Amino acid sequence: MEMKQVCAGEKAAPYGDYVGRLLALRESQSEEASAADQLLMLRDAALARPNGIFLELGTWHGQATKVMLNALSGAPGKLVSVDIEDCRHAGEGPNWQFVQCDSKDATAIVAEAPVLAQGIDLVYVDGLHTVAQVHAEINAWFPYVKPGGQIVFDDVDPVPYMFGHRKDSARKEMTNRALGQLVSDLFYDNLDSLRMEMKMGSTGLAIWTKTSGLGAGLRPYQPLTAQRTNRALADLHDEVRGHTEYKHRDANGATMIPLER
Repeated sequence: MEMKQVCAGEKAAPYGDYVGRLLALRESQSEEASAADQLLMLRDAALARPNGIFLELGTWHGQATKVMLNALSGAPGKLVSVDIEDCRHAGEGPNWQFVQCDSKDATAIVAEAPVLAQGIDLVYVDGLHTVAQVHAEINAWFPYVKPGGQIVFDDVDPVPYMFGHRKDSARKEMTNRALGQLVSDLFYDNLDSLRMEMKMGSTGLAIWTKTSGLGAGLRPYQPLTAQRTNRALADLHDEVRGHTEYKHRDANGATMIPLER
């Protein structure tokens, strides 16, 4: 009886059939399960914030649009979707507004959707997949994100696109690796104002949680240094610096997280 009530509730909300298919797919023994899981994570985020303000950068056919609108049905929350193309038919309903604009132009978008100026609870970044565009988008929108708000980056896992894998695509492999590196570099540049999680598989998601205040921006981008691969030089470096074994201590020799006060 409980399952029937849940299903009835799902179908009463917009795009319930689509969400139902995703829920079934997530439980399947298939590679597509991780793709369904990614979309349903966005729905879960919307369900957890029924009064929330959501921003979608990149709309296309509206897969993410639909799952978030399904979650917001009957709630006062708002989803603003942005795309450079005309995607106004990707969704519908009182919780939704579409803005056709360059997704990094925050000033123009907020003028069309003033609700965003109140502070954003979740930003979903899935527009033009270049390092320059994503970097510009996140610099533009990060100050609008509330403390505890999340920024979710799609297409950060290169592995499904590597040679011999299901989605084998050299261009997508390189693109996703570059985007994942950008998001990781920015995280380490801003460790005091961010937490980060990764969901791998399908296209991959990187999830930031903002811990700094509304209006706070990101530090200037400082790419991480190149990876070290020469083991002989690595051993010499660690010996010279006295790092022959890992110690959970800071630069002054103090334990970083003391067990006792």
